[in-house]
Amino acid sequence: MEKMTIVIPEELLKELEPYRDNISDLLRIGLREMKMAQALSLFKQGTISLWKAARLAGVSLREMTQYAVAQGLRAPCDEETIKEELA
Repeated sequence: MEKMTIVIPEELLKELEPYRDNISDLLRIGLREMKMAQALSLFKQGTISLWKAARLAGVSLREMTQYAVAQGLRAPCDEETIKEELA
């Protein structure tokens, strides 16, 4: 297993203390959330489809759709989008 040293601000370190034994889980959850947020950002910019955003984030289309809705977005569902998603 590789080791990484990071500098954590004191106020954040205090918040992390209760999770000290679960830091790897915390990092996994945070990384997953970051990937989904970045992929959703590309979708919002119109760079990629929601399906491609899901693939980029490593989650299912259903999960990405639920995440997008939770972030206040609705996936456009016009004929062109449907064709692209099925291609």
